[in-house]
Amino acid sequence: MRTLLAGLAAGALLLSTAPAYAADAPPRQPFTVGTALPPGENGRVTATDEARGRLTGDYGPHTEDQRVMYWDGRYKDGRFQANGAADAVGKARVYRDSFGVPAIYAETSYDTWYAAGYTAGQDRLFLADGVRHVAKGTYAELVGPSGVPADIQTRTLTYSDADYDAMFKALPAESQNVLVAYVAGLNAYIQHVKTTPTELPAEYALLSLVPEDWTLKDTLASGVLLTRFVAATGGEEFREITVLRGLQDKLGKEAGLKAFHDLRWQQDDEASVSVPDASGTFHFNDPVPAADKDAVFRKSAAYGLSLPKELATGPGTGAAPVPALPDGLPVGGVAAALNAFRDGMHGGSYMFAVSGRRTTTGAPMLVNGPQLAYSFPTELYEQEVHGGGYDARGVTVPGLPTIAIGYGTKTAWGLTSGYSKNIDSFIETTRRTGGTLQYLHNGTWKDADCRTEVVKYRQAGPQGIPLGPPVFSQDAEVCRTVHGPIVATSKDGTKARSVYFAMYRRELETLNGVLQWDRAKNLAEFAKGVAQVTWNENVMYAGADGHIAYWHPGLYPRRSPGWDTRFPAPGTGEYDHRGFLPFEQMPHAVDPAVGYLTNWNNKPARQWVDDYLDPASSRSAGKAVRVQTLQLALARQPKLSPAAVRETEYTIGTTDHRYPDFQPLLTAVTGRTPVQKRAIALVRAWNGRTYGPGAGTSSTSYDDVTVTDGPGPTIFRHFMDDLRDEVLQDLPADIVVAADNRGSHVFDGTPADQLVLRNLVPGKSSLRPSRDYLHGRTTEAVVLAALDRSIAALTKTYGADPATWRDLHPRSSITSLTKVIGPSRTMPYQDRGAWVQVVAFDQVTRPVAAPAPRPAPQLPATGLGLLPLAGLLVLVAALGARRRTHTG
Repeated sequence: MRTLLAGLAAGALLLSTAPAYAADAPPRQPFTVGTALPPGENGRVTATDEARGRLTGDYGPHTEDQRVMYWDGRYKDGRFQANGAADAVGKARVYRDSFGVPAIYAETSYDTWYAAGYTAGQDRLFLADGVRHVAKGTYAELVGPSGVPADIQTRTLTYSDADYDAMFKALPAESQNVLVAYVAGLNAYIQHVKTTPTELPAEYALLSLVPEDWTLKDTLASGVLLTRFVAATGGEEFREITVLRGLQDKLGKEAGLKAFHDLRWQQDDEASVSVPDASGTFHFNDPVPAADKDAVFRKSAAYGLSLPKELATGPGTGAAPVPALPDGLPVGGVAAALNAFRDGMHGGSYMFAVSGRRTTTGAPMLVNGPQLAYSFPTELYEQEVHGGGYDARGVTVPGLPTIAIGYGTKTAWGLTSGYSKNIDSFIETTRRTGGTLQYLHNGTWKDADCRTEVVKYRQAGPQGIPLGPPVFSQDAEVCRTVHGPIVATSKDGTKARSVYFAMYRRELETLNGVLQWDRAKNLAEFAKGVAQVTWNENVMYAGADGHIAYWHPGLYPRRSPGWDTRFPAPGTGEYDHRGFLPFEQMPHAVDPAVGYLTNWNNKPARQWVDDYLDPASSRSAGKAVRVQTLQLALARQPKLSPAAVRETEYTIGTTDHRYPDFQPLLTAVTGRTPVQKRAIALVRAWNGRTYGPGAGTSSTSYDDVTVTDGPGPTIFRHFMDDLRDEVLQDLPADIVVAADNRGSHVFDGTPADQLVLRNLVPGKSSLRPSRDYLHGRTTEAVVLAALDRSIAALTKTYGADPATWRDLHPRSSITSLTKVIGPSRTMPYQDRGAWVQVVAFDQVTRPVAAPAPRPAPQLPATGLGLLPLAGLLVLVAALGARRRTHTG
C-alpha cells in the first residue's frame, strides 16, 4: 500500500506539468445520440452560488439546465465532442460542452483516468465524499450518531483493509493502473480546493468539515457499495417468514401455506420476460425436482417458522441502537436528509434495443434509462474519455473510474438491476468457548473469524446539523463464518444468522468487464466484458456491426436441491451451495427473430425461476408489469425511426402500466346505474397516458403543484385500489398492502395486482389460485362492486358529476443532499430514468440476416443450456473476421 500511496503522490504533481494544448478530433460515431441528465451536470454549489441562488434561484451554470428539457421529452446532442478551449489536467486536455459535460483527451490510459478523477471532483466532490463515507462505514463521522447503525451494518457486511488489499492485488495490471490514476486525479482536485476555498462545495462549511485526502480504499469500497446496493438482491427470508406466519394466523395452517404460493410464487409461464421464446439460451435455475417441491417447501417453511424472531434483525441488518446523544438533541434536519440519501441508493431502470430489420435506417437503436431517483446533485453524472484505447461517453457514479452506461465509437449499451437472488441467509449453530465464537459446520466446531470495529461519530447540534470532530466512538464485534458475515444472533446465543453474498470478495472483478466495454468495438469484444462482471445487472447491447443482444449475467449460485430458497437454510453444511452457474448458462439472447429486446427489471426468461419476488414490484414476475408497456409499444411499430424511438422512450414513462390488462376489465362490463355508465365511459375514453406537457387545468408550469389528472385516470387508479381490496379481502390487510407496494414506480403492476388478475382473467397466468377469492361471484360482479367503492369515495370528495373527479397528479422530489444547500423542488411524476440515452445507428458495417426461428427451449431435467455463449462468441468473432476481410 505504501508504494501505491507514493504513486498517488507522484500523480498529483502532474497538474504542474501539463503539455501544450493540441487539436483533438472526436472519433467518428456512426450514430446519433440524445441524452438528458436532470437537473444538470453541475453538482457543486459554492458559498457564493448558494447566496446567489437563494436570492435569484440561479445556483450556477449547468445546475438545472437539463431539467425542463428532460420533462418535455427533449434531449441534448450526446455525441463525442471537443469544443472550445481545453483545460489542462495533468497531461490530458479537458473540454466542456454547452451543458458542462467534460470530454477528456490524452495519450495514455493513466493520463485519461487521472483527468477523469479530477473532473469527478469538480462535478461531484461532496457526493463522492458521501458515497465513500457510506461505503467504508464512516458515515457517522459525517452525519453524527444517527449514522452509527448504518456504519455497523457496513462494517459487518463488507471488508477489512487487508481484504481490500488482497482484492486490489488480484486485479489485472490495467485495472490497477486505472484505479491508481483515478485516485490520484481525484486527490489532486481535493488538494486544489483546499488551497482555493472559493471552489469548495458549500456543504463543507455547513458541516464544519474540509474534504479528507482520497485513498485507494475509498474507491474500492465505493465499488463494493455500488454492487451491494444496485446489483445484489436477497437476504429477505425473514420477511417471507413473517408473511407466511400472518397468512396462517388469518387462514389456518394449511390454507396459509397454500396462500403463500399465491403471493410468493416462483414460476408463472405467462409472465412478461426479456428473452423471447425460441430466441435465447439459459440454464434451468431451479435445483429442486418437481416431484419434491411440495415436501421441500413444507420442510423449509416449518424450519423458518421455528426460528427465533430476533434473528430477523441485529446489528448487521442496520438495527443497532443509535448512541445516546450527550446533549440530548434530537436527530433531524441535515442529518436526517443525509441518511435519506443513503437509504435512497437503489436500482431500477429500463432499456430496449431494436434490430435494424425494424428501423427506418436499417441499423440498430438502443434506449436506456437508469432509475436511481431524482436528486441534486444526481447520483449519476456524465463523462467522456479518449486515450489509451478508451473511447466512451456516458454516466458513472462519483469515485469509480468507468463509463458504466453509455456508448463508444461503434457500440452502445445499457444496464438495469437484475433482481435474481444472489444473497442467502444461513442459520448457524453457535457457542462460545473461552470467549471465542464457534459454529458447527460439516460436523466440526469452527472458530468464527472475528474482529472489533471502532465506529466513530460526531455530535449532533441544532437542526440536526453535525458539529465538531468525530470524538465519540462505539465498538462493534464483526464475525464471519464460512457462509458470510453474522448479522444477528439469538438471545440464548445458540443460533446466529449469517448472510451469503455470491460476489464475496469478487465485486471488483466487475471493473474489468466494464473497462472492456469502454474499449469494445463489436459484439465479440463487448461480450468478453460481460463475461467478466460478477454483479447481477442486466446488460443490453447494440452496435454498428448490426447486432443487438441481452444478458442476465453475474455470479449465480447453484443451490441445494433439498431447500426452498425463500427461507433461511441451516448452516450445518448439508444445504451449502455447489458453486456457480457458468456464464454461458445464464439467460441471454442475440438478434432475436422478433427484432427487439426489452427489460425493465423483469423476469429474464420464461423458465427462469423467481427465487426472490420483490413486493416493491421491481420483479413481480407476472403479466401486468411495466416491461409489457415497452413490448406492446414496440410491437405496434413495425418500423421505428429515430424520432419514434425517442417518442417511445418518453411515452413509456408517462403511461399507466396496468392499463393494458385492467382497463379492458372495467370497460367490458355494462354499467347498471347512470353514474357507473358515466364512469366507465370516461375510463374508456382515456388512452392510458399519465401527465404530460401542457396537461393541467390552471397552468402548464411544471412548478404548479395544483395540476390534476383527468377523470379517466383518476377513476382508474381508485378502481385499481378498490379492486385489490375487493378480490383479496380474505388476506391480512397489512400483507396485501405490502404486496401492493409500487416503490418508486407509481403506476406499475404489483404482486397483489398479479394475484387479482389471476383470479379475474385466468388466461393471463399459468398459475391457479389456492382458494375462491371471488366467493362464487362472476368477474363482472366483482368489477362493479369495486367500481361502486370508487364511485362512493370520489363522490364524497368531488361531488356527483364524474367529469369533475380529478386527483392531483403525483410529484417527484428533486431534493439536495442536505435539503439546505442547492436547489430543491418538485416536478410532475414520470416513471423515467434519472439519465436517459437514445442511440440510433445510421449504418451498419455489414448487413445482418434475420435468424431463422428456432423451436422453444425444451429443457431436460438436468437443465442443460441450448447454445453455450462461448460458441456464440467464436461465431461472432468469425463473422467479424469475414467482414474485415471483405471490407479490407
